[in-house]
Amino acid sequence: MGVARVSLVSVASQYVHSALAPWCLVAGLKAYARGAFEAVVLEGTVNEAPRRLLEEIVASRPDVLGFSCYIWNVGWVARLLPLVRAALPGAWLVLGGPEVGHRAADALNRMPEADFVLCGEGELPFARLVDAWQGLAGLEEVPGLVARGQMGAGVIHQHHEMQPSPYSADYFRALGGRIAYLETSRGCPYACAFCLSGRGERLRQAPLETRVFPEVLALARSGARTIKLVDRTFNADRARARRIMAFMAAEHGRGIPRGITFHFEVAGDLLDEETIALVAASPKGLFQFEIGLQSMDERTLRLSRRQTDLGHLTQQVRRLIATGKAHVHLDLIAGLPGEGLDQFIRGFNQAFALRPQALQLGFLKLLHGSAMREQPETYPCAFDPEPPYQVRSTPCMGADDFAVLARAERALDKLHNSGRFQGSLAWLTDDQLGPGIPAFQLFERLGGAIQRQEAQGGSLSLDGLTETVHQALTAWLPGEAALIRDMLLRDRLASTPTTVLPACLKRPDARYHAAKRALARRHPRPTGTQRAIGFLYAGTADQVIWCDYTEKDPVTGLYEVSTLTAEELLSQGPASPPPGPARPRGAGCAGGR
Repeated sequence: MGVARVSLVSVASQYVHSALAPWCLVAGLKAYARGAFEAVVLEGTVNEAPRRLLEEIVASRPDVLGFSCYIWNVGWVARLLPLVRAALPGAWLVLGGPEVGHRAADALNRMPEADFVLCGEGELPFARLVDAWQGLAGLEEVPGLVARGQMGAGVIHQHHEMQPSPYSADYFRALGGRIAYLETSRGCPYACAFCLSGRGERLRQAPLETRVFPEVLALARSGARTIKLVDRTFNADRARARRIMAFMAAEHGRGIPRGITFHFEVAGDLLDEETIALVAASPKGLFQFEIGLQSMDERTLRLSRRQTDLGHLTQQVRRLIATGKAHVHLDLIAGLPGEGLDQFIRGFNQAFALRPQALQLGFLKLLHGSAMREQPETYPCAFDPEPPYQVRSTPCMGADDFAVLARAERALDKLHNSGRFQGSLAWLTDDQLGPGIPAFQLFERLGGAIQRQEAQGGSLSLDGLTETVHQALTAWLPGEAALIRDMLLRDRLASTPTTVLPACLKRPDARYHAAKRALARRHPRPTGTQRAIGFLYAGTADQVIWCDYTEKDPVTGLYEVSTLTAEELLSQGPASPPPGPARPRGAGCAGGR
């Protein structure tokens, strides 16, 4: 039938996320297809109107059109398909991806415009399907294929080895500096009941010297600043993981440009001494780690089919964070079996006490294909029937409990995970230097304040968020009002290049211009650099703080804040009085652009 025209569609949640799956399918076509073909990858996001992508699809004139379906885009794809079918009545429309592969017959019923679903890994099956369109293979030769009218869920296809590299000149042209993804292994040795990755998959690995290392270098030179490894448990093979990390560290500043960050999903209890030592000796910010704690309750983990030595895990995660060299992101899941609200709060406080740069409070989602979805008698719960299938109640947590968690999660994301209030949060939760407020109690209370404010006026700006937090904290701790203001001011200067502050942080101070001139003499501002200056009043002596917005710390994302007592700074020679009356900007309103 001549050359097959193939279009592969990927719809991301945000533009910054690039697609890897369609390029894997293109690589599979090159490796396995029996006939001639022309393939294009078309990308969009769920934030745009379907008709924009429809125009590109129609213009590509495909014979075979494939869609990668996930929980974040399957609804969007379902709305697009009728438009595609009307415009391309003769094309084969093929669905693949985890959101359809584990419920193929149901997906075809819900999306009647589609012709086929491919279940499982798609490189070889999709190539065989294109062969079938050309008459070079029968549909019965396509592994994991479910056709319309065919009963059953389909057989999940799994390759026996790593598939061809997806990286090509076309891929790098399409990447455009977005987050890049690298797959050095497939499969997972674990079988967690809430996850899809451990469904008896055999762990397969790409060769290091001939594939992984060259791909690391190619992606690092692509313009992407963040490269995420999508290996489900990167350190399942600890020695191999160390070899990859050691290669990245050795090439930093040579084959790998400075400023690149590699992100790994690792098992915390598999962190060993050698890995932590390697991180401690690595360039700061080169590595990021995402560690799925999921729960700090051993019984809950056992019920979830997850075996973890929590004592060892906690010790190793604490040591990893203590290196100060890597951004560490910890994950908790609310709604796991056997865990009530009090248990979850206790685990949350334990996780926050490890002081990760980010702590995600996620909510259990009953994914198609997971044991928790397929065995409701073992894992009873109520959940949303539509993606992302979030759990709403369990035998141990009711709807009111989840509402409490949602309030805390809102504040956690806006205040801690944003990195904008790090100093204030550390002081508030410190039981020696600060008031020692339990972390969950703090976030739940601040989350309630944020929720009420947003209900009145919609989404909060940074200034509005700062005002809300300041008001809530000073009402809660009136005896610490001055220190709360100082802490928020320091956080604001450290996290946000600015010369304008919210009213709650401003204090009139006649010494502002003198301090600005004194700083210019003693600590000249780097050329072309913005400088913020402020006064702190809560200590035994007034202090002047300033921040030159040059380079952020690659781990914390903060700028360095310097401090001198006002007396020390202003005693260095005579200073002229400020022109005109004092303005309400000295206490932290930045100067010196």
